[in-house]
Amino acid sequence: MEARYVQDAPYVNVSADPENGLLSVTWKNFAPSGTYRCTLDLAVQWITDHKLSYFLTDQRRRGVILHDDELWLIQSWCPRMGRTTLKRAAIVQSSDFFNRSTLERVVEAVQGTVPFPIRFFRSPEEAQHWLRTGEELPQVVEVQ
Repeated sequence: MEARYVQDAPYVNVSADPENGLLSVTWKNFAPSGTYRCTLDLAVQWITDHKLSYFLTDQRRRGVILHDDELWLIQSWCPRMGRTTLKRAAIVQSSDFFNRSTLERVVEAVQGTVPFPIRFFRSPEEAQHWLRTGEELPQVVEVQ
């Protein structure tokens, strides 16, 4: 079965692959708080309704996450995600310092309170491999 687009908007693409138990949120650029929260609420609903096991968010183009949204992630969204059927969550990191440090603080704050591991990755391919297998890809070391 092919992935289904749950939402495709100028700021984000949300797709579900129920056969593989995966929901993916790929940010295309900055989204205002209301839009950001609405999209993430939609993710919780899809994971719950379809009993999905894996969540992937690609933050590479997301940009900054506002402080109020950081608090909302910690206090509201992550606890709700913790009550879903998720087994693993992966974050493809942004090169934006503020996005990266915000999400690192969020994960540090919630990791012990959600029943699944959350890991950071450099690429969607690495993240998807870990979500499917639970194993990280070996790092390629170039010999000079």
